[in-house]
Amino acid sequence: MNSNHKELLGILVTTCILGLTLLIMQRFLSCMAWASVLGITTYPLYKKWKQLFGSCQGTSAFIFTTILFLLLLIPLSWIVSILITETQLFINYLQNMNVHGQVTPQWIIKLPFVGDWLKTYWGESLGHPGDLTSLLTNLHLSLTHTSYVAKQVGAVFAHTSLKIGFTFLTLFFVYRDGGKLFTQIERVGSNCFGERWSRYADQLPSALRATVNGTILVGLGVGLLMGICYKLLDITAPTLLGFITAFGAMIPFVVPVILFFISITLLANGAMWSAIIVIVWGTLVMFVADHVVKPVMIGGAIELPFLAVLFGILGGVETMGVLGLFLGPIIMVLFVTLWNESQGK
Repeated sequence: MNSNHKELLGILVTTCILGLTLLIMQRFLSCMAWASVLGITTYPLYKKWKQLFGSCQGTSAFIFTTILFLLLLIPLSWIVSILITETQLFINYLQNMNVHGQVTPQWIIKLPFVGDWLKTYWGESLGHPGDLTSLLTNLHLSLTHTSYVAKQVGAVFAHTSLKIGFTFLTLFFVYRDGGKLFTQIERVGSNCFGERWSRYADQLPSALRATVNGTILVGLGVGLLMGICYKLLDITAPTLLGFITAFGAMIPFVVPVILFFISITLLANGAMWSAIIVIVWGTLVMFVADHVVKPVMIGGAIELPFLAVLFGILGGVETMGVLGLFLGPIIMVLFVTLWNESQGK
């Protein structure tokens, strides 16, 4: 067997090992990815924390992971309990509408040009008992019972809790062995990519931290401010709507759609001034978030064109779900870095 055959055999064996490893760990890849995102984002803070414990790296990693877990668990448990309650109230509201029908609002009837047509369409679609079920069926949705929704939410919560447990277990080892792990990654990257690796290694951690700060914190801030607005206006299920708005604020162009549907619902119930306040306040909050807060938080960490950021976020969400919010822009950072290399920059 000559050297070429040995090299080819070595590549084949390596590929098989990597493929089998990914096959075995496929159920836990998302947990590892989340742990990596959390670990890289919070590692500068952990480096200061572990100095308090000297050589007791295991103790410092365990306590820091526990604190981070509690910071997530306590508010998450509170939000989930409220979401379940408000989801039940919302479904009860829809079921009541389905049982009794919904009269066409006067403001729709008074609309010029389209008022008569909308009145007819509304009467045919929502005006009679059972119309809402037919409408949702046409949209491939269903109006389920509250108990069924509670069971589904419980099953999703149990599955999510299991994934969160594995994520924080992985995160503990990231903190405890982070120094060794980063050194090993640096050595492997240098061996595989040579000088190119230094460009990737310098940009990715700062880009990931900036993405997390600019996405999660801004989204939570927008959701909190809008949730307070919904509560003050006495809108049904304010926490649920605030949570939906917070998640929508992490994705470009989603919040205006959410505000539009909330305003239409308020107008349908005759709350015109509440609808106006939601639109005006929501527009102001999103303007400040997108044009003031995000640029300050992200700064120059991600030097990406607007379209690269936009497609990275939207494509990442479509491909990988919530995790794609953070991994999508990182992949675009790698692509732009590779593109700049091809241009000799």
